[in-house]
Amino acid sequence: MHLVIGRRKTTPVATHESARALAWSSRSSLIGLIVMAAVILACYAGALAHLAGRWSVEANYSHGFLVPFISAWLLWQRRDLLVAVKTPIRGRWLGLALVLVSLVFRLFADYFGYVLAEPLAFIVCIAGATTLVGGYTALFWAWPAIVFLIFMIPLPGAVGGRLGGPLQHLATSGSTYVLQTLGIPAVASGNVICLTHGKIGVAEACNGLGMLTTFAAVTTAAVFLLPLSVWEKICVLASSAGIALAANIFRIAATGVVQEWIGVEFAERVFHDFAGLLMVPLALLMLGVEVLLLTRLFPRMTAGPLVVVRQSAGGVAAKSTLLQTRS
Repeated sequence: MHLVIGRRKTTPVATHESARALAWSSRSSLIGLIVMAAVILACYAGALAHLAGRWSVEANYSHGFLVPFISAWLLWQRRDLLVAVKTPIRGRWLGLALVLVSLVFRLFADYFGYVLAEPLAFIVCIAGATTLVGGYTALFWAWPAIVFLIFMIPLPGAVGGRLGGPLQHLATSGSTYVLQTLGIPAVASGNVICLTHGKIGVAEACNGLGMLTTFAAVTTAAVFLLPLSVWEKICVLASSAGIALAANIFRIAATGVVQEWIGVEFAERVFHDFAGLLMVPLALLMLGVEVLLLTRLFPRMTAGPLVVVRQSAGGVAAKSTLLQTRS
């Protein structure tokens, strides 16, 4: 009696059946995610309506209307991660644990009246539903978009109040320094910049908090999308606050320059709002320059042949090819 051990041959029929099973698994997981998303949106409709109301009233958080669309774009940009899956997608019980955690957050928000905890519960619930239906594969695909949803939540009032005063003072001092550097007589008195032709009051709305939160969201989206190394992404994220504050200081200083050179009325009625529109493009320009400098000053080496020339004893040069493995 002979025992033959070998690999079982995969027939075209079996391959076709496995492909059909994989396609059906992916399709059913996608349908499940859509159904779960509809249920979650219905459950958190009140919290989302509250957020939309704050976005429409508070200028510092008006970027919240764009956050869901950017999250959807992040999902679309990472769609290849789902297409490349070769095994059936299965849910994980970790998703149920996350859903329960979101329920605890929501009960906390209802009991203590802390309204901003409910949107946080909404984000945790989305992560849990994604893991429960699509497993770790779906969570790995969707985690940047889920994390980005945090930027739709306004800062707590206590945090915004504590940041407003120092940011207002920083904007006043920085703008005064820029004007003095340009040769324009300027003196800061509290949150007012005294010029030769009038004054510029740095109001609370001009403290740069709105620019800070908006540009933090923009920088995070860029980090998720740009092909940068880990330390380059850390540098870009760390510089977002400085770039946002510098853009706000530029706006105030430019208004002062126009007021001194052209006139007070033109600076207040025309240029002030126009300079506000230029802040985000200016900040994006500075971010692009930073990324360009990082990629040019510290280029990444790609794998390829490296030719080394050696001098032999007889004076004849010998070439040897090595494989460069650093990336």
